[in-house]
Amino acid sequence: MRTKEANDILNSAIESVETNGISAETLIPQLQAAREHALQENDSLVTRALRLAWQHLESNEAFDTELAEEIETPEENFAYFLALCVKSDNALNRDELRVMTNQLQQLA
Repeated sequence: MRTKEANDILNSAIESVETNGISAETLIPQLQAAREHALQENDSLVTRALRLAWQHLESNEAFDTELAEEIETPEENFAYFLALCVKSDNALNRDELRVMTNQLQQLA
């Protein structure tokens, strides 16, 4: 994402996951706030990714899907997903984020 405020929101979410684990109650408002920034940036990929992530958390109270095969825990997986959103200007990150978003869409 391009704005400092959006990246601060996502970095705070990453820190929360690394410190306290995955809490839908804590993370969903952060994802919704970050999504508003993605909308303002006209970044449809990140907008969709964040919406699908919060809907998955809302439905499952967890992020128990293996989006990145080499990552072992749900917390690491979700933190990695959020890190891709933070650095979404990188073409390789966008490709990986697109794959993960499509996987989330299939789970919806």
